[in-house]
Amino acid sequence: MKKINFFYFLIIICFNMSVSQNRIVYTLNHTTNSGKINIEMEFDTLKANFIKLVIPRSGPGTYDLTNYLAFVSDVNGYSTSGKTLKGLIGDGSYFIFEEKDEMLNKISYEVDVKKMELDLLGAFASSKMREDYLGILGYSVFGFIEGYQKNGIILKINTNKNWPIFSTLRPAIDRNKGVDTYEVDNFDILADAQFLLGNEVQVYQVKESKIPLFVAAYAETPISVEEIGRRGLLSLNGLEDYFGYIPMPHYTMCYEFLKPLSEHHSYGFSMEHLNSMTASLNISNAIKEYDENARIGGIVHHMGHSWLPLRSYGTGYRPFEWQTAPIIETIWLNEGFIWYVSFYNVLGFKRILNFFNSTIDEAPEYIQDKSLKDLSILGSTQYSMDFRIGKNLFSRGALLAHDLDVLIQKETKGVKSFKDAILGLLKWTEVNKRAFEYNEIESIMSKSTSVDLSKVWNKWQKPIRN
Repeated sequence: MKKINFFYFLIIICFNMSVSQNRIVYTLNHTTNSGKINIEMEFDTLKANFIKLVIPRSGPGTYDLTNYLAFVSDVNGYSTSGKTLKGLIGDGSYFIFEEKDEMLNKISYEVDVKKMELDLLGAFASSKMREDYLGILGYSVFGFIEGYQKNGIILKINTNKNWPIFSTLRPAIDRNKGVDTYEVDNFDILADAQFLLGNEVQVYQVKESKIPLFVAAYAETPISVEEIGRRGLLSLNGLEDYFGYIPMPHYTMCYEFLKPLSEHHSYGFSMEHLNSMTASLNISNAIKEYDENARIGGIVHHMGHSWLPLRSYGTGYRPFEWQTAPIIETIWLNEGFIWYVSFYNVLGFKRILNFFNSTIDEAPEYIQDKSLKDLSILGSTQYSMDFRIGKNLFSRGALLAHDLDVLIQKETKGVKSFKDAILGLLKWTEVNKRAFEYNEIESIMSKSTSVDLSKVWNKWQKPIRN
C-alpha cells in the first residue's frame, strides 16, 4: 500500500511540474478597421469539459468588480479531432466546453474594446481604441484557464504592419512594428502589463534616471512628454531618498489625455502596477509645458505603490483572486501608508494631516461606526463607488502611520522613524515570500523599530465613534 501511495504521489508531482512548466501561447490579433480584438490561446491538450476559461472581474488595487465578461464573445474551442466547440457561459465569470469526449489545444475569443470604453464610465478600468491608437490594460482583455495561472506565457501581438508596439513588459524607445513577442512567467505578470499600439503613441526615456524610466502617452491634444518625464524623475528621486533604494528594474508612466466620450464618463483616477502606472485623463488636464510648481503628488503616490503594496502586502492582495474582487483587510495600509509617505514625507506637505482629520470628522455614521478592518472589507468592492469610503480608508491609515512615526521617533530619540516600520514590512515579505496576516502587522513593525507599537495600533483598530 505504501508503494502504491508513493507511486500516485510521484504521478501528482510530475503532473504539477508539467502544468507549471508548459507554456501557454497567447496571440493578440488586431485589425485597425475593427472595434474588436481577437485573442487566441494555444496549450497542451486538455479535456474539453475540464476547461474553464476565466475572464477577470477585477485587478489589484481597483477595489471594484468589473464585468469584463460582458465584452467577450465568439468563444470557441478547437479539438484535436478537428471540431470547433462553442464556449458557454458558466455560473461564474468563465466559459465552459461541454463535450467530455473531445480534447482541446486551442481557444479563441473576441473582446469588444469599443463597447468596453463606452460602457465602463471610469476611464481607469478600460482598454481604449481610438483612431490610430489601441491601449490595452492586461486584465481587461486576457483570460486564463483555471488552474493554469502559474504557467509560463508567450504572448504574440499582430497589428497593422506600420504600427509601433510598446509594452511595459519591455519598455524601449525603439519599437517593433506590426509584430512583437513577449515571454512572462505567469498570468499575473501578463494581466498587470499595459500595451500601447499605434503611430499616435509618444515614447520618451528620461536619461538622468537611475533606472530606465519611460513615458508612453497617447494624447488628443498637444502635450509635453519631456515635462511628464521630468515630474516622474522628481517623484522617483524623492521616493528613493525616502526608502533608500529602488525595487523596480524599470518604470513606465502610461498616460492618456482623452476627449470624453460623454458627460457621464469620468477621467482622473490612476492605477498602479508592478513597474508602471496608468493615468487616463481629460484633455483639460493635459501636461503641456514646464511648470516649476507642478503638483506631482499623484505620480509620487502611484509610483510609491511599487514598494507597498506591490512588493509587501496583506492577504487578499496576493495571490490575487481574478474571478472576483477579493476581500482585503488592509486597504488602509495599502493606500494610507503610501499617502503618508508620499505627501507628508517625500513632498513635505505637512498640512495634509488637516485633510485626513477633516475627512474622518465629516464621515457619515455608517463609516465612523466601522472598525479599520471592517471598513477595509467594505472598501474591497466599493472603494470609489462611494469615495467617502476610500477617503476614510486612506485617511485613517495615514493618521495611524503618523502616530506610529511620532512614537517611534520619540522612543528612539530620532534614530528610527516610520520608515523603519515600512522597511520592516518590505524585508519581511522578501524573506517570507508570502502575504502577512492581519495579526502579524503590528509585531513586524514593532520588531523592525525596536518599539512597542501595540498601543497606537490598537487605538486605530477601533471605530471612530466608540
